[in-house]
Amino acid sequence: MKKRIAAIILAGAMLAGLLASCGGKDSNSLVMGTGSSGGTYFALGSAMAQAMNESMEGITITAQSSGASVENLNLMNAGEMDIGLAMNATAVNAWEGTGSFETASQNFRCIGVVYHEVYQIVADASTGAKYVTDLAGLKVAVGPAGSGTIGCTELVFEAAGMTLNDVQAQSDSFGDAASKMQDGHIHAACNVLAVPASSIMEMTTSMKLSYIDITDEQLAYIQAKAPYYTRMVIPAGTYSDQTEDIYTITCQAALYCRADLDEEAVYQMTKALYESAAAIASAHSAGKDINLQSALDGITTPVHKGAARYYEEMGITVDPSLIID
Repeated sequence: MKKRIAAIILAGAMLAGLLASCGGKDSNSLVMGTGSSGGTYFALGSAMAQAMNESMEGITITAQSSGASVENLNLMNAGEMDIGLAMNATAVNAWEGTGSFETASQNFRCIGVVYHEVYQIVADASTGAKYVTDLAGLKVAVGPAGSGTIGCTELVFEAAGMTLNDVQAQSDSFGDAASKMQDGHIHAACNVLAVPASSIMEMTTSMKLSYIDITDEQLAYIQAKAPYYTRMVIPAGTYSDQTEDIYTITCQAALYCRADLDEEAVYQMTKALYESAAAIASAHSAGKDINLQSALDGITTPVHKGAARYYEEMGITVDPSLIID
């Protein structure tokens, strides 16, 4: 009898150990939040996951479609997502409890910068729109629900003396907005995407576009409230029938993770991200911006200790104030 009980106890201990190592959610099987279909995050995130998986052992990343920046940060803060792409501007809002965040959400840490986020507003050329104020009264896709694009749009409109109530605002994914533009169901679409953006290129195949400029005065207003935005000029000819430079703004897209994610796992992911840059770039054009030397540019929220360890090994100094428990 004692032998039987001992055997049962041993079997139970072995099962408990197996469950602990595999778990209902394997600690080495991680989910990466990306963005909506038609957006840079969705395609780039998938390319990143594939390339990083090929250079890591014992860690698997699965890219998952999501509402992008805001949703990814909220899910990480709630412990329901492991890693995710987000705008550095949105990360600041989350940390401070401003913008789309009613309270401070600080259960996330930065891994590193991935690429330049470029704010791009396009309108049906028939509207004659050239500036943000010209969008008043029009049907405008202001950004996917749960994305940093909506927060950016609100700030851009504010700089122009407007609110989202001044347009017929719709929260479409970038892909859906492109389709609706081509079908004539909306007049304009706001996008935060890499350049050139596939969804905008798609629109140019069947319609003529007007590209909306952000003025110097509007830029000054934006930078006074959010200094991590800088001027971006999209050269003429980037898109079909774009005959003039587009004057807009840019910030950074970065990879973030849960604050409590294992240090060694984050070290391995950081190493894989920057050492797989060429492979990622071959799969998606935004990957060309992945650069170890600019990995912390524009990052003002805390950096994960695992990522910081990799940077220090590579001779990159991490601001001590950005490394917290």
